[in-house]
Amino acid sequence: MEPITPTARAIAEEIKKRTAAPCYTLHIQPNSAPGLLDSKFGGFPYWDPSMTYPVDESGEKLVLLAQINFDQFPMDEPLPQTGLLQFFIAPDDTFGSDFDEPCQQSGFRVVYHERVDPSITEEQLKPLDILTHEGLEYFPVFRQAAVTVEKSTSYMGIDVRRFNQLFAQVVKDVTGEEPERPSPCWYFEGEDYIWFHEQLCACGHRMLGYPFFTQYDPRPEDSPHDTLLFQIDSDAIDKKDYVLWGDCGVANFFISLEDLKKRDFSNVFYTWDCC
Repeated sequence: MEPITPTARAIAEEIKKRTAAPCYTLHIQPNSAPGLLDSKFGGFPYWDPSMTYPVDESGEKLVLLAQINFDQFPMDEPLPQTGLLQFFIAPDDTFGSDFDEPCQQSGFRVVYHERVDPSITEEQLKPLDILTHEGLEYFPVFRQAAVTVEKSTSYMGIDVRRFNQLFAQVVKDVTGEEPERPSPCWYFEGEDYIWFHEQLCACGHRMLGYPFFTQYDPRPEDSPHDTLLFQIDSDAIDKKDYVLWGDCGVANFFISLEDLKKRDFSNVFYTWDCC
């Protein structure tokens, strides 16, 4: 392996300095058996029996992708301080996504329970005939698992729409020269590019911070969905797949900062892609 050049290191450090943003990283707990109220991927969801359970446009029940319990893992604003946030998707070949209308919550739903009732049991919810990930032909969660939450920092990666503009400015500030092509894949050679990409990669499971895409940022230039509400990545532990989006892809749920502050989850941009 060739040594990383000082120029690549200087550019990476400057981009980290300019884009560092707080986030919450989610860690799968392998071989866990989460309870009804636990933060988890997959499994049987908490639900208030007095509420209408989420269904798709054909009336088929949606399936729990993930739920985050803010009473279990306190987080800072703009995320909720209490309650439970859930992400449901349809178990179809597009995982409930509509790539033409990514905010249309017909094949997916984001539900926030401001308060939860700890007395509700799974047995009480059986009459709802709730589907889970188990035995489904099309679903990204292969194994349910509890998740823990850790406060951390993320940086803008090369797949975010605004990255090349930032990259060109940083290269000029660091080297004094304008890059001919404002993209790291053209600017760096060999090991420098691989190392640079890894330094800034925002892959993994997280809330807030910067997103990761295996292809490109699908949000329009003027998109109001400026905040990463939730990212769930493909993940295997000890050679066991826990989450798999197509061919090792990733899913993102975006929201506007103002809607998040208001706890309004009716306008969420849901997308996923894979290699």
